[in-house]
Amino acid sequence: MPPGTATWTDLQRFLQVRDNLQLATALPVDARPLGPVRWDSREVDAGDVFIAKSGLETDGHLYVPDAVAAGAALVLGTEAKAVVEARCAGSGLVLPAYLQVKDSERAFAQASALWFGFPARRLTTVGITGTDGKTTTVGLLTSILDSAHRRSGAGGGGFQAGAVSTLGFVERGRVTDSGFHVTTPDAWNIQAALDRMSGHGCQIAILECTSHGLAQHRTDEIDLNLAGFTNITYEHLDYHGTFEAYVGAKCSMLDLLTDRPDQTTAVIFNADDPISCQAVPDKLDAIGRDGMDTDTYSQRFGTHATWMGLEPEVRPGGMFVRACGPGNRAGALQAALVGEFNISNMLLATALGYRLGCPMSAIEEGIGRYPGTPGRMEPVDVGQEFRAFVDFAHTPASMEAALSSLRRILTAEARGGRLIATFGCAGLRDRRKRGLMGAAAGRWADHVVITAEDPRTEDLRSICREIEQGIASTARSANWDVVLDRAEALEHAVALARPQDIVVACGKGHEQSMCFGTTEYPWSDRLALRLALERLLGIAVDPRASIYQLPTGQGPESVSNRGS
Repeated sequence: MPPGTATWTDLQRFLQVRDNLQLATALPVDARPLGPVRWDSREVDAGDVFIAKSGLETDGHLYVPDAVAAGAALVLGTEAKAVVEARCAGSGLVLPAYLQVKDSERAFAQASALWFGFPARRLTTVGITGTDGKTTTVGLLTSILDSAHRRSGAGGGGFQAGAVSTLGFVERGRVTDSGFHVTTPDAWNIQAALDRMSGHGCQIAILECTSHGLAQHRTDEIDLNLAGFTNITYEHLDYHGTFEAYVGAKCSMLDLLTDRPDQTTAVIFNADDPISCQAVPDKLDAIGRDGMDTDTYSQRFGTHATWMGLEPEVRPGGMFVRACGPGNRAGALQAALVGEFNISNMLLATALGYRLGCPMSAIEEGIGRYPGTPGRMEPVDVGQEFRAFVDFAHTPASMEAALSSLRRILTAEARGGRLIATFGCAGLRDRRKRGLMGAAAGRWADHVVITAEDPRTEDLRSICREIEQGIASTARSANWDVVLDRAEALEHAVALARPQDIVVACGKGHEQSMCFGTTEYPWSDRLALRLALERLLGIAVDPRASIYQLPTGQGPESVSNRGS
């Protein structure tokens, strides 16, 4: 079905097939074209379909009158039709056609996929999930496929790929931002991205799938051919409630797997991660796919994993590992990435590339050409005598991995270098992470600068105190300061640094904003750390830097010195 050709009847029948329709409200046969699908009443135009979704902060059913006033021709929701009609009547409006569904989130994905003609079915689709490393793995695999495409000559060999990741929509080397704090876009936008990829000649789509996106059905109706797991560790319990529910959301990606006779179907997971080793096979068994092809990967020799990483080394300019795979296939992988944890990402990308038919030469070249992921152990150098990095570590496990990797670099150098870490924890998110992340910093850093990171409507000082408690709980217990303003915290951190030291700003990575209250303020750790270094060296600072002003800027009094 070509995009934009579905009718109201097609939607009704599809919802019935998916058991997502209250049949008592079924419409008669209606061949009117289905309009674009919206969940935000402010985006509705004449003839659109409005789907009322209940969110964390508000209920879309309250905005049905606004959508109707804007011209919505068809409304879907979970409330009874009489309730919605009464709400419209209270605003002097008449409710147009209405379908009562069982689940609005699912209906939004189903209607979006139908409108675009199920574009995933025109592509080989790869889903990548996990707690850490998703974005880097998507970038590595995209680079591998780009190398395979270029090596294949005029026809491209079926390797032209697009991607949807934390960084945005990626196609032909161009990145389009998908919005603030968004990894998996809403169903309409992700289906639109897949349709664009197909229309521009892509044969492969790579999707970074978050637990939120999976739980909220944003990826429903996307047929996956390959599923890759990085790891599953402690994260997002503020939303999912329990670790078991979080694991279940991650593994629900396997529900999207489909069998097509012309394409491979397989699951690849981390043999070094005990949660994945248990949860992925259990889920496959639960959905009747225990006989599906599965590959594993491991950084440890002798694990009997499908892909093993041998002879890992930290080399000038990045990480090296020798990958050994099925049939004695081997490849020398070197990437411009910092941190031993990236070896796992390199191995997963290799395993996925191999399953997609990429020759090992293209895998080696693609990983070697990958410039690194913005905001992931990204070096910032303006000529200072010490090293500085920006990293996205914002979970206990990723903080542990990032700081321990940097500590090992300093230990191997044996030149007395110190590790100075700056980070905070988000407000209105899982509070239990704060002490755990503080403890990880206390174990591995020599000096910690605690600061703001999207406090939202929580009290920033209270968040910082919880982090302090975690640092103080460790036997090693690093020194620490509290600097509420993040720009001032970065300036404080670099002022502490001496030659041979490493300074790392954790938590924000690539993100372009920071939330205070309910307002998103422009912010970039990558630019702010660069500005702090330039100021330290007396380099003229771009006058536009004044846009990076947060509501926490208080001058020297925002520094409180603590620690052993």
